[in-house]
Amino acid sequence: MASKRIDTGTIIKLALWSLAVGFVLYQFKASPGDIYGWVANKIAGIWSWLVGSGLEYMMLGAAIVVPIFLISHLRNRRKN
Repeated sequence: MASKRIDTGTIIKLALWSLAVGFVLYQFKASPGDIYGWVANKIAGIWSWLVGSGLEYMMLGAAIVVPIFLISHLRNRRKN
């Protein structure tokens, strides 16, 4: 499977999207750190909700198993 090349159109689209998102963030007086912090707080809230249930152990295991699976899957896909 051939990878897509980055062409001028893609660069222009990325620039326009970056400008639009930056404008929206500026209007709301937010920063990327605010967005990442909000996401981290939501994940922490879900984690605290899971503590005490059996799902906590599943999430701990998934933190190891899922990245290993994705890496091996991508390596096998690259070989074919």
